[in-house]
Amino acid sequence: MTKSFATRSIAEGALLAVITAVLASIGTLIPFASIITYLVVAVPIIVLIVRNNLTIGILASFVAAFLIAIFIGPLAATFFYIQFMGVALVYGAMIKKNLGTGKILLAGTIVSVISTIILLSLALFVADLSLEDQKQAIYDTIDYSIGFYKETGMMENFKSQGLDEEDVRQLLTETIDLFLKALPTILIMSGLIAAFTNFLMARLALKKLGIEPPYLAPFSQWRLPWYIIWGLIIGWSGYLLGDYLDINSLRIIGQNIMIAYGMILFVLGLSVEFYFLRKYRVGLFTRMAIAFFIIFMFNYVILLTIGIGMFDLVFDYRKLDQEKVA
Repeated sequence: MTKSFATRSIAEGALLAVITAVLASIGTLIPFASIITYLVVAVPIIVLIVRNNLTIGILASFVAAFLIAIFIGPLAATFFYIQFMGVALVYGAMIKKNLGTGKILLAGTIVSVISTIILLSLALFVADLSLEDQKQAIYDTIDYSIGFYKETGMMENFKSQGLDEEDVRQLLTETIDLFLKALPTILIMSGLIAAFTNFLMARLALKKLGIEPPYLAPFSQWRLPWYIIWGLIIGWSGYLLGDYLDINSLRIIGQNIMIAYGMILFVLGLSVEFYFLRKYRVGLFTRMAIAFFIIFMFNYVILLTIGIGMFDLVFDYRKLDQEKVA
């Protein structure tokens, strides 16, 4: 490394560290801005690593955390580093090595999920709460909701539909039970969404800077390898076996796998539908009919789209060029 290159890298690292710290501080202090900063706060470190190297990126990430600790506090700096810098460092290093988009997104998702679990554990530790305390707090909201329904007159509407207070309470309890059982899937999917949005913003920034970003196929050409369907089969089998043998843990694991696959296959099904809409250049009348069908048959459309995504894994309707698959 030449002296001039080292000087430029250090100066660039210092500048991007400050920008990262400012973005994180804005997101922490201004709640409405947190949505935007959540999408871009990892980008400066990613760009820094791609333009220089991983060592400079690590140093800059520490400097950014140090500045946040001074401006806001050590706890905020710790949360910031766990939440964003892991993904930034992994993305920067993998993009620098020109690895495939699929591998980059998989690594980013894993790091994001691990970061989310660590953050939740740390938050519970700092607040001196246990998982049981949190679970009980969620169930306590049922009484609050029932009281709110009574005060606003909504309970009368429920009664007109044949639901008394116990029915509503049971419905709320079942909803919370489903949420708690699906929590692992929610964490994984939130990690996937966070990883994907950060990846998109990093690609955009690199492209603006004249750096060739990782390849990402158009949405209508997204697909997954056929053998992914075995995960769905395993999840479904686990759910049925757990239900048959009355093994609750196995049933919950199978249920979470099926929910996660449902979300992924829905996106894949949408990709297939967009492909054929573009391919056959569907006219205005047909599009209006499709929109009408979606609005009034929404639940069936979701199931149909999931089914299309699932069968696309096996039959590959679009016959896409395998070289373009991430």
